[in-house]
Amino acid sequence: MTGPGILLSIFIASILALVFHLFRGGDVRRLGFYLVAANISFFIGHFIGSVLSFPGLRLGSINLIPAVLAAILGLTLTSVLAPSKKRTTRVRGKRRKRN
Repeated sequence: MTGPGILLSIFIASILALVFHLFRGGDVRRLGFYLVAANISFFIGHFIGSVLSFPGLRLGSINLIPAVLAAILGLTLTSVLAPSKKRTTRVRGKRRKRN
């Protein structure tokens, strides 16, 4: 994959992550998870498409269909497996005064 192909891949994966975050919602931390997951899974999907010689749509040197499908799968898995924004708070017990 060429330098411009890498930059275009990062751009496409980031757009996918931003759109996914727009629909799913969440805080900035979750957006960070989505960006990382989309980029990693996009490149894995591209690699799998290259190894299998996928004959589908290509955008320059990018195997677009397997890369986008892998990014969507990665985003979905991240959404399911990432911790939700609901946090459990620890309740402190009252101390008793000793006589």
